[in-house]
Amino acid sequence: AEGQMGDSIVLTPALKAAKESLPGVNITILLFHRRKYINNDPTGNPYIELTNYTGTAEIFRDNPNADTVLELDRRAMRSLKGFARLKAEWNCIKYLRKQKNDAVISTFPQNRFVIWSFFAGIKKRIGEKGQQFGFLLTDKPAIRRSDSGVLNYFCDLLKPLGVTAKSKETYYHIPDNEIINAKKILDELKINQNKKLLIIHPGASDKDRQLPPVMMAELVNILKTKSDLEILFAYSEYDEEYMISLQEIYKDKLSVIKTDSISGLAGMLKTADAVLVHNSGPRHLAAAIGIKTIGLLEKYDDIMWKIYENEKIHAVVQSNKSCSLCGEGKCGGFIPEGNKFGAKCMHDIDINEIYSSIVRIINNP
Repeated sequence: AEGQMGDSIVLTPALKAAKESLPGVNITILLFHRRKYINNDPTGNPYIELTNYTGTAEIFRDNPNADTVLELDRRAMRSLKGFARLKAEWNCIKYLRKQKNDAVISTFPQNRFVIWSFFAGIKKRIGEKGQQFGFLLTDKPAIRRSDSGVLNYFCDLLKPLGVTAKSKETYYHIPDNEIINAKKILDELKINQNKKLLIIHPGASDKDRQLPPVMMAELVNILKTKSDLEILFAYSEYDEEYMISLQEIYKDKLSVIKTDSISGLAGMLKTADAVLVHNSGPRHLAAAIGIKTIGLLEKYDDIMWKIYENEKIHAVVQSNKSCSLCGEGKCGGFIPEGNKFGAKCMHDIDINEIYSSIVRIINNP
């Protein structure tokens, strides 16, 4: 699996379906990290290792359907050249061979993983049809993420194993202490817990997916003027630049909390009546813990990521304008000149539509 929070959460219904349908099955997850450097052990295999459940792997810490979680530092692997790279790749193949897996599913088209699986001698190798090294796979479902969304895609990859997912509900277990801690933080921030609380998470994996800070400031102004909501920004280290830009525009005091773990963020989100999010991991985390969401998505993200069907508790707001920069069905993520954040279609979102969606969702019992 990709080492992204959102992808990992959206994978959880497929894990549950496999566990329920295949008696005695042992499920191993291998996370490919984009951002995180892992402390490699020079005495053993330096690139695949058992997780210590920090970062994205927190998603699986108390998940009864994930028996073993392994991690690979993809950036460190890519930094190697020549013989060093070949040696590292061969170490990974040997590591996988020792696991003696009966079947493997490549959750996204991943050339490296398909090749490794083949050389590791795993008998049943499942992955999307039409990918570059697809000839090394034994089972190739003719499915794409853009056909019916990532949630269905992950579940449909199980069909060659005879598994059909009965439920598409995602799952994340919040440690009890994180909920207690979150309530203490609300007290410290003097947030009125008799009022409805909207948490805004400004993060996204790419800047083009974020609402321009000038529009976010305008939205906060409207919310503070026209509604009686408490507003809290919850963000992580990856969102510092966005928050600095927002505070430069929005001069008044904002209630903010910086979280440093997924469990800490989940605890905070659980205190909210609704969460305003981009197309991001926190959107999927909120949905997994049963919190209502208002998702701000790029113009053509709607098939792959418009995956929550109950519109009474999960709203999606997008631009209604046609985009001259992108082809139908695929957002190119072009940020207008002179801006740091937001593809053109994010600049075209109607602020009043965001406001009305927040009011509709947060007041829906």
